[in-house]
Amino acid sequence: MQKRRLSFTLAIMLTLLLFLTACGDNAANESGASKANENEKIDLVWITHSPETEAEREIYQVDVVDAFEDAHPNVTVKWVEAQDSYSLIRQQLAAGAGPDIVSTGGPTFLSEYVNSGYLLPLDPYVEQFKWDDRFYDWALAAGKINDKVYGLPGAYETLLVWYNKEMFAANGWEVPTTYDELIALSDAAQAKDVMPFAFGASDFRTVNEWWLSSVYNAYVGPADLKKVLQGEEPFTNDLMKQATETYVGMWQKGYINNKQSHAISMEDAWGLFNNNQTAMKLEGTWALSRLQNDPPPFEVGFFAMPSWRAGVDANLPIGLGDAIGINAKTKHPELAAELLDFINSTARAEKLIKLGQFQPMNGLDVAGVEGIDPLVVEVYDAMNDMLDAGNAGYVSWTYFPPSALSYLWNNIDAVFLGQMNVDDYLKNTQEAAAKDKEKNMLFNFPE
Repeated sequence: MQKRRLSFTLAIMLTLLLFLTACGDNAANESGASKANENEKIDLVWITHSPETEAEREIYQVDVVDAFEDAHPNVTVKWVEAQDSYSLIRQQLAAGAGPDIVSTGGPTFLSEYVNSGYLLPLDPYVEQFKWDDRFYDWALAAGKINDKVYGLPGAYETLLVWYNKEMFAANGWEVPTTYDELIALSDAAQAKDVMPFAFGASDFRTVNEWWLSSVYNAYVGPADLKKVLQGEEPFTNDLMKQATETYVGMWQKGYINNKQSHAISMEDAWGLFNNNQTAMKLEGTWALSRLQNDPPPFEVGFFAMPSWRAGVDANLPIGLGDAIGINAKTKHPELAAELLDFINSTARAEKLIKLGQFQPMNGLDVAGVEGIDPLVVEVYDAMNDMLDAGNAGYVSWTYFPPSALSYLWNNIDAVFLGQMNVDDYLKNTQEAAAKDKEKNMLFNFPE
């Protein structure tokens, strides 16, 4: 899930879009406005993150916007790119407007949107478009609140350690399979004046959740972490405390960007990695797009973060990069549902695969995509192998309580810098999680 910050330009765009939006007022919606006359000129608004590459932008334009407008000559799809689309959409919805197609940032935030009355139930359209056949069962189920589907699954993602294969080979370093081996590798890198991990969060604190997701799955383990996410165990329990202390200790030893991750940007971190100044970089599957379109001058490999504690198997935290629904105030729910179907077409999914973006859809022939990078296939197979083996963990943006998650990524830097202790950090996180539970905003894990 590649995320960006909201710029001053987007604040201006917000004001303009409140007038451009195709969504009507409550009276229009309550009157049952839906299917429009074929001669009626209609605007449908769709806001997305800015595409990472021109190839991705072309897929959005050709396979969604152009294809939908060709099929519906009276409809104009107002596709808006935004560096922080989720913040922009939230602000518009809170103002009583918003786009027809609503991206929420992940299933963990879906209940918040539903509780606020922002989204339509999609169940009639699930049947109409056979979305229950198209998507993985677990992925479609992630969009359910109170037994109704409100969001279709976005990208199928995990977090990986990307590494400089040539640097590893030149120094005789092996891919670590245990926490002790990871620490020994980090020490060996520092001895060569190489930072073990590149990571930057100064321009978007949310990305702290990448490390937090990896750490809690690697140390606590998916089974015990699930108990915390369900509210059966507190965030203050011993395993969560030990995991957090271990992570903070790694940071304070300089293993993670020489204790400067809070002070450099995401792009700067990539620059360090590309310039052979770091051995590894923890980031999600979305990095595949960058690695193909702007590759570093060396071969890149990947591995799953090893287990950090005896009794926990190595796992991949897996989840969904978005949960996409329909604005409850749209004037044209039927057309919005058709647009949602175009956005989630199998043909578009197969094109996105080539860019390293996976959709949780049945029947995709990833290895058979013409011209696909073997690294993309390796990553996809690794994810599915972990799922099949029962070693899938939980990425934060799909499964964590939303308020607790926001507290975690907003305040971990204060813990790194000694401005807050681990006990207070987890205590405050637990208080936020308790409020999420009271509001029925915990992820609804299927039985």
